[in-house]
Amino acid sequence: MASVSLCHYPTNQVLRVLGNIAHQGREYCLHLAKAGLLSALTATLKMADPEVVTFSLEVLGQLLASDPQLAEEFGEHSGHSLLEAIQYNSQETIRIRATHLLECHLKQLCMSYSLPLCLLLPPPPLLFLNLQFFLCGSFPGCHLVTADTMLSLSALPSTIVHSPPFSPGRLFATGEQGAGSSSQQVVLFQTLQEALREIDLPETQDMPQGVNHSQLCVCVLGSPLPYLSLLLEAGQRSPGDALLCLSPSWLSRSSSSLLVHKAVVFDLGGRTFLSNFNPPRMVTYFLSCEPWAEGEVSRETDCPSGGSGLLGQFWGDVLNTRVLLQKAKIHCPPTLAFLLPPGQVGLSEGTVGGVKVVHLEMGGEEWKNSIRNEVDAFLDSDRARGAERVVLRCSGGRFMADAPSPPVYLSRNNREEVWDKVSYLLPHLHPGEAVLLETYCSPLKPGLRVEDRTWEQYTDCRPQVPDLSFRLCAILTRSPLDLPLLYKLVCRVGASNAPLSHCHSLSQSLETTLSECGFPDPTMATALRRLATDTALSSFRVVMETESRMSAEQRGGTGAQTDMIGVDLLFTSDGSIITPVVLGFHPSLCLHSSMLELGTAMDTSNSEIEGWNKGTLLLTPLTRSQCYLMQGKTVLVVGAGGHSKKFIWTAAKQYKLKILLVDSDPAHFASQLVDNFLSLPDLPDHRRDDQHCSRICDWLLSSGLRPDGCVCFWDDCVVLVALLCDRLGLRGPPPEAIRIAKEKSRTHRHLLSLLTSTRNNVISVEQPSGQADGLVVRRGRQQSSMVNMEEDSMKAMADFDRGDIFSESMGKPKATSSPSSSTSPSSSSPHSFGNFHPTAPLLSPSPSSYAVPCIHVESYLDLEKATGGVKGGAGGAGVGVVRFPAIMKLEYGAGAVGVRKVRSLEESLAHFERIGGDLREETDYPGIGLGWSNAMTLMEYVGGTEHDVDLVLFEGRLEAAFVSDNGPTRAPAFTETAAQMPSGLARDKRVQLIQAAHHACLGCGLRDGVFNVELKMTEVGPRLIEINARMGGFYLRDWIHQLYGVDMLMSAFMVSCGIRPCLPSATALPARGHFAGVMVVVSQHLQALRDTASPDRLRKLHEDGALRLNQLADEDELISGEYEEPFCNIGVRDAHNAANARQRLLALCQGLGLHCPPRYDLGYFMSHFQ
Repeated sequence: MASVSLCHYPTNQVLRVLGNIAHQGREYCLHLAKAGLLSALTATLKMADPEVVTFSLEVLGQLLASDPQLAEEFGEHSGHSLLEAIQYNSQETIRIRATHLLECHLKQLCMSYSLPLCLLLPPPPLLFLNLQFFLCGSFPGCHLVTADTMLSLSALPSTIVHSPPFSPGRLFATGEQGAGSSSQQVVLFQTLQEALREIDLPETQDMPQGVNHSQLCVCVLGSPLPYLSLLLEAGQRSPGDALLCLSPSWLSRSSSSLLVHKAVVFDLGGRTFLSNFNPPRMVTYFLSCEPWAEGEVSRETDCPSGGSGLLGQFWGDVLNTRVLLQKAKIHCPPTLAFLLPPGQVGLSEGTVGGVKVVHLEMGGEEWKNSIRNEVDAFLDSDRARGAERVVLRCSGGRFMADAPSPPVYLSRNNREEVWDKVSYLLPHLHPGEAVLLETYCSPLKPGLRVEDRTWEQYTDCRPQVPDLSFRLCAILTRSPLDLPLLYKLVCRVGASNAPLSHCHSLSQSLETTLSECGFPDPTMATALRRLATDTALSSFRVVMETESRMSAEQRGGTGAQTDMIGVDLLFTSDGSIITPVVLGFHPSLCLHSSMLELGTAMDTSNSEIEGWNKGTLLLTPLTRSQCYLMQGKTVLVVGAGGHSKKFIWTAAKQYKLKILLVDSDPAHFASQLVDNFLSLPDLPDHRRDDQHCSRICDWLLSSGLRPDGCVCFWDDCVVLVALLCDRLGLRGPPPEAIRIAKEKSRTHRHLLSLLTSTRNNVISVEQPSGQADGLVVRRGRQQSSMVNMEEDSMKAMADFDRGDIFSESMGKPKATSSPSSSTSPSSSSPHSFGNFHPTAPLLSPSPSSYAVPCIHVESYLDLEKATGGVKGGAGGAGVGVVRFPAIMKLEYGAGAVGVRKVRSLEESLAHFERIGGDLREETDYPGIGLGWSNAMTLMEYVGGTEHDVDLVLFEGRLEAAFVSDNGPTRAPAFTETAAQMPSGLARDKRVQLIQAAHHACLGCGLRDGVFNVELKMTEVGPRLIEINARMGGFYLRDWIHQLYGVDMLMSAFMVSCGIRPCLPSATALPARGHFAGVMVVVSQHLQALRDTASPDRLRKLHEDGALRLNQLADEDELISGEYEEPFCNIGVRDAHNAANARQRLLALCQGLGLHCPPRYDLGYFMSHFQ
């Protein structure tokens, strides 16, 4: 056959031929069709190159769709080749496109020849035989064209540029389910491709070989449309961890786990890949939608689920929803419901608020009269009397919220018509379904319009202004703390005489809608937005409270709960009062229909769109996934801490973690709250950390304990934990990096020594700790100093690297890297967390720009050397010279104990002598770092406002950052007084602080962990105070958890176990309000703590929600001293305004007797926040 010889030509020539054919247009192709063009094209389907076959199918599809005459030329030989492409080709897309092409062609033939359309229904397993018979017996053969003739077309000009080859792997595995289900998968797959093209994203490709995946797995089963925005956003934030399954056969259950074998994987930039997983991936968060919403795939698993078929049916029942909302005093349309029992659980006959439920008992004339009387009574009632129309709809069963019966608007005065419609629907009800007759709620009417046209224009072209109405759609999500969060609030506008549909009207902001309706006042728009938001949030609270009373069986599984829902509502006006009225719930339709109007999840630049709180959509799915992954993990914690760390042990049990605790106090209260406890009496002597490390490892080995992670929340033990991580092969910062961060002066001297280079990322010239001189190094000595430092660092790491005891004794492999979370084939391998690698940014200032001149002080000589070169003016001092005023503090201190501002060498010498006499060893003041040394730091004083930045880093990547403001410290000590969160700084200033904190950590080699960085914002930018190489203390964990739903404690556990603590956004999570808080100190508040502000009363106010209490010390520690730490922190949260939070806090403290001006003036301490 002459046309077959075309297959033996080079691929590039064949592609050129195909491109020219597609370029010439329909008339030319119709002419060539008589010469056998279609037959020659289908012959290329036998070529091995998938690019040729794919493009041939595209051109063939265009030709067949261009003209009926071309379709008639599609004869016996062409159809046979196309069938072979479907049956035997291993490339996924080729099978899909060929099948789709046959379906389109058969449909055209059926219409042309008046054949029955039943031929297009999903066929039995003999699909290919039937199609072949149909094609071969229907049309005559075509003429053939030679290969040389075809190749001669390559001389024609061509401008076509075809898309990259689209060749995902096999969609249908051997032995998979029947043809009907396969046809459903094809439809869903094509729907995904069309949706991706619609939003200008590339089509699905094959998953590249050798791609690693993280343990996180957010899986959606069903149509791609309802949760497409969630999948795209998840793929952007956690590439490769958002999966779409198009069939239940792609999933399986193993014990209590849900496993995925095949899925469409969402990646960076909206790319998607079709992938098979061997071994299968464990699902950590599950969602299902049509057509598999009721499959209950996850019912017998413990996998977290954002819903279930049972919950979808429960909340999709309009009648059930309105009864529950009315019980919560939330306005709904007055409704008369005729229910055919049994209905939803708790849906009994009677009246609840404005909803009356009547159970139907079919049969007899008496029954009809009873129903007629109920209808007449409803139309005559006060609830319906003011309405001109009524609305008739069905609910329950087949009429769920996402597929309801269309409502019918009827005149209230035409009773016969109303009765006819009602009586017609009642006999067709199934058990559990209802007919609803409700009052039409007149929407908010537009205000008066100013006419700006002339009378002639007006009379010549009279405008037809319809009677408009608008409906609001609020999309809500559940926070990790089981609180409702607003994700989006949009409006839909349409004619008031017809129902507004999600799928037939575009959405816009509330502000735009009100302005177009004649309400341009921004104050009114703000008030209505708050009213709608509060109503929607209250509605979702009803959902959460109702589900909390349900059993696991009623919810559809142990991990099933509604994490996202849409609330439809409208505003109605009765004179001067505007009332929000809730119409019903939609589990996923609102998210689907409002996706494009506010931009897809790929648009990361616009995070402050009106009505859109970006980040709340993914917060709970990611958090529940991570908690699921952490269940059962074993974490070694070193250092129990004091009363301020009490929350750790309660939270660990809630997260189902197994805690191994090491502490010096054998009677510590935490020893009874953990799974295993080791007492090391000499643990506070950190000069022996090497010995402690060996003893702890021996304990683990002898006890058969194998921790998944090791972490510390007590500042004294951070170096010991780094040594343990290095010895056990666990993730954590290297010991050298922790030593740099632990020694305050060394932190600054190390950062000041970092020099960026175009050839080398970082050159360090830091000298050993304790040397105050020699920090200004000449250029000629820089290279030798760098080599010396590298040699010292390598020697130190070699001393600590004793090998993996589990590798040697238990056979546990040493962890050197974590699974990559990116599906990109070009992604680099993870950074080894066992090595010390300080880095400097390439696109930002060097970390040295954030450091402050300082020295390490162990003697009077150190002070005299450092300050001897100080000149009187404000000229620039050298790196090793500290100018006065300066700050003097303990080198390894904590809690601001012993911090003083000194203005001269004499004052610094006096303070050094006083500290040396009062604070010499650990027993003098436990827990402030004296177990290391009582050496001090002299740091140049920096002006500006003080701030805390709490960071989560994983492999050097910034996963989360939260900025808080600190008020002025209390003189003469530098103890903290007041704070607020979120920060009141401008957004660009907050970004500067986050970048400074992040880069300072990387510059010190801190790449993995949760860190607290203290900085000041000066007139020339951020300046570093110190880095705390552990989670932030005091109130910070609690405030971040309450405001953002992010638990820094869990993040620390996750990083230690090698699991990335992924969040929807590192820096742009919306806060649920504003916190303002003050410190309560014994020296100033002892009398109040024994009377008006007793700990018992503070705890009672905390339980009542009047304040937020974070107690930092035991009640038996109410003793005043020269060196003190706060007893507690009292905070107040306001949902809308930081100034209101400060005012309420000040008023509360005045009533409690904690505002004591001038010695402890809370008004002054909080004045810096304004």
